[in-house]
Amino acid sequence: MLSTDDGSRVFPRFSFIPASGLILGLAMLCLAGTVRADSAAAGWWSLTAENNNFVVDEDRHYVNGVNLAYLSAPLSMDQGWAARVSTNIESALRPLFPHAGQADEQRFEWTVLGQQLFTPANKSLSVPDPQDRPYAAWLYTGFNLLQERDHRALESLSASIGVVGPWALGDEVQNTFHKAFGFGLAEGWSHQLRNEPALDVSYLRKWRLALRDPASDGLNADVVPELGATAGNVLTYGEATVLLRAGWGLESAFGPHLIQPGISGAGYFDPAAIRRNWSVNIFAGFQERAVAHNIFLDGNSFERSPSIGKYVWVHDQAVGFSAMGWRSLRVDFTYVRRSEEFHGQNGHDSYGSITAAWQW
Repeated sequence: MLSTDDGSRVFPRFSFIPASGLILGLAMLCLAGTVRADSAAAGWWSLTAENNNFVVDEDRHYVNGVNLAYLSAPLSMDQGWAARVSTNIESALRPLFPHAGQADEQRFEWTVLGQQLFTPANKSLSVPDPQDRPYAAWLYTGFNLLQERDHRALESLSASIGVVGPWALGDEVQNTFHKAFGFGLAEGWSHQLRNEPALDVSYLRKWRLALRDPASDGLNADVVPELGATAGNVLTYGEATVLLRAGWGLESAFGPHLIQPGISGAGYFDPAAIRRNWSVNIFAGFQERAVAHNIFLDGNSFERSPSIGKYVWVHDQAVGFSAMGWRSLRVDFTYVRRSEEFHGQNGHDSYGSITAAWQW
């Protein structure tokens, strides 16, 4: 822990980068031995790390997120466990996908493990400022059923199940890395939200509106509007999104892979849609959310806990680029600017998101 000449403690900047950097480094080491080129029947692993220190010189509010996920090959090609599980789930939920029998492609995405951490701005206080965001962590797993129609539309039905509170291991994860790298501790985790089982269900639909003939092999551009809703005891909100993209190989995806809530391509990726061994695009997007419930601000659902008044209307702005090489490796880099989420918040928040995806 650092200190000034008068003995007061200073919470160091860029304090959580080593955690995310180490995770991404391990992913890239795994990548070297797992890439399988040009295999339409192979699935994809992806690792996403999000942190405000990636893009700004501060460490507050949404301080870190990690998500490890597996995207199956098209179910018509995949004969493995993912195909069997997702086919059974899809059959049970067929009424929610009225056009499922006509779909060009269906996939199953499994969120193996995800975690998000939230803290107030001043983490040196053992009793956190009641006018700032509470300490909270969310640990989860989940699944996502994806239905893509001729590279023009994408439906997503997902569910996430996990826990909020000490069982989500926010204190252990953050402060273990801070100790390991000699940074000051976040002192107020003993005042975090209480343990609570958590479940969210989400549905969204995207449309891809190409601004140039999709069959062309050159530079293209498109608009990807989206409508979606999430309901559960973690988050309940409705959202509308518009994403603008320009580049090559746009038909392979519907946007970057980010941890929700936020602008995201829902994990879908199809390298077979690319007419060369690489693709690259830049993008900019805007999402408006009407938030009915946010457990990280409203507090626990069934017992007394820290809380603070939230804003109903929250929006994200995002810019970045996505690149794919050898038809088997993809990376996304995204800068996100999020509007104020609670009363008394001092300015907007910003964070960076990095995703590495590889074929397996």
